[in-house]
Amino acid sequence: MFKSKYSVSILNSKLEPINIKLKLSIIPRLDEFLFINEQYYQVISVIHQIKNKQEIFIVINEAFLGPEKKV
Repeated sequence: MFKSKYSVSILNSKLEPINIKLKLSIIPRLDEFLFINEQYYQVISVIHQIKNKQEIFIVINEAFLGPEKKV
């Protein structure tokens, strides 16, 4: 089967661009985490804009993850 890659733009919570035209094979869902530039981000919203070509915008917020606990 063919695997398509989606061209998406990553925006912060103020809708300012962070990463434009990033290639992803899977579009993340709401409340999932993305690992970008050595940091985790939580997906706040996914916006699809359909014109001549479909554009996808992913709105993210910095995730505050605590340190891992040793067992």
